[in-house]
Amino acid sequence: MENLYIHVPFCQKKCDYCAFYSIENSSRDLQERWLEKLKVDLEKNTHRLQQVKTLYFGGGTPTIPDPDLLEKIFRTVLAEIHLMPGAEITSEANPETITAERADILGKYVNRISMGVQSFREEKRKVLGRHPVSAEKIFPAMKNLCKAGLKNIGIDLMYAVPGETLAQWEDDLKQAVDLGVEHLSAYALTPEENTPYAIAHGLKAADDDLASDMWHTAANILAEGGMERYEISNYAKKDHEAEHNCNVWSGGTYLGLGPSATSFDGTDRWTEQADLTAWLNGAPPEWDRISRAARLREIFIMGLRTVNGWKKETFSAATGCDIWCDAEAERILKNLQGQGLIRFDTAKCCPTKTGLEFWNTIAEQLIL
Repeated sequence: MENLYIHVPFCQKKCDYCAFYSIENSSRDLQERWLEKLKVDLEKNTHRLQQVKTLYFGGGTPTIPDPDLLEKIFRTVLAEIHLMPGAEITSEANPETITAERADILGKYVNRISMGVQSFREEKRKVLGRHPVSAEKIFPAMKNLCKAGLKNIGIDLMYAVPGETLAQWEDDLKQAVDLGVEHLSAYALTPEENTPYAIAHGLKAADDDLASDMWHTAANILAEGGMERYEISNYAKKDHEAEHNCNVWSGGTYLGLGPSATSFDGTDRWTEQADLTAWLNGAPPEWDRISRAARLREIFIMGLRTVNGWKKETFSAATGCDIWCDAEAERILKNLQGQGLIRFDTAKCCPTKTGLEFWNTIAEQLIL
């Protein structure tokens, strides 16, 4: 497996919009039991983890354990795998957890931070049910991370939140640029079923025209700040793209450990139980087995989330297959090109700007 994902399912307070698996206010004992099981799973997969290009700690909030336990987590994982030279090591983080002590530990073990900000505005954070509502910890967290020597720091922002204006979204973007981050992920709010947000506000998304304006505005403002879009929702300064995500979008193999984590070996995909107790007790994962033809289409579709799309030889090298020789796929691609959604020739296939915005249309037509 070229990429390793570790799911740390703990958080202080689950935000209302969040549909990722996590548990609130976990005890130290429970966190240590999770680490013990994680170590067992790492040992079982040692043979798969000899050439790891990227390591990603996601959650939940990976930075919530006490500093000594946080360091133990990093040491445990790194002791069981073989990282390739120059490997990207990412940890997600919430600003509220980034004390100077935790920042120093992060500086010792990781080289990239993805920080969940969502918004700099208290009113918007309140609508989202982002805990805590105040954004006052963002700037001290950034200062602590920089002081600890971390230079590759990205943040997440959300837009198209009910009541939000285009001007307010522009202000969030400008504050992000002023913060000096190297990477930014901008996601439109998509209410997820059974989340507290959906229960309170329903599943209706924001006005399509306003959401579109916000998507285009993000590209313009971030480009002025030196961050170019490289995927539908992701922007980065030169050479600061998220390598882990890029590898996944381009069909790379990955092992996911921890409750709810997903793995892909190039053929099959499987997902661990989204229940900590069941996972601790060894419950088997759920398997997603589909035909090779369907999987190849799926990999091809994911690559079209990126600005660069696919070169013919790159897709062939990644999959051992040439989708350009699939007559039905070629017919669909030519039709998508006629709709102005992709650029397609004998050497390359990539989305247009319109195609990126309406990627779902591309996916719907190509999926088997």
